[in-house]
Amino acid sequence: MSKMANTQLSDATHILAYIALHQNDDLKSERIASSLNTDPTMVRRLMGKMRKAGLLVSTRGIAKPELACQPDHISLRDIFVAVSTRRDLLSVDRDTSQTCPVGSVIPTVMSGYYREIQSSAEGRMAKITLQDVINDIELLQAT
Repeated sequence: MSKMANTQLSDATHILAYIALHQNDDLKSERIASSLNTDPTMVRRLMGKMRKAGLLVSTRGIAKPELACQPDHISLRDIFVAVSTRRDLLSVDRDTSQTCPVGSVIPTVMSGYYREIQSSAEGRMAKITLQDVINDIELLQAT
């Protein structure tokens, strides 16, 4: 069974980078949404979550959202925590056979490893800033 990938972190980071790089442009959700190839409602929903988390400042009815602080003070972890509805990067399959020697314990075993992976990933996200992302965008645009 395939599941759709969670792109909230990528999309939210895209929105913040777009706002930072286009401060003097039209920043209506429709325009930002066109950069993401998505619906303006999704952009407004993510922007609302980032406003609530203190990453964005905006005034209702005025299309001039701004970063709440400098891009080097916003980490990918900050963005991840702001927009993720499910914080777990990986999910353990708990529907395993309780009569099988492997199936009965694998959820517990994998849960421990997944906690380590989650901690490591969030630690790395905390070290990558929105400014790093913006720098990479500008570098790639220059080539």
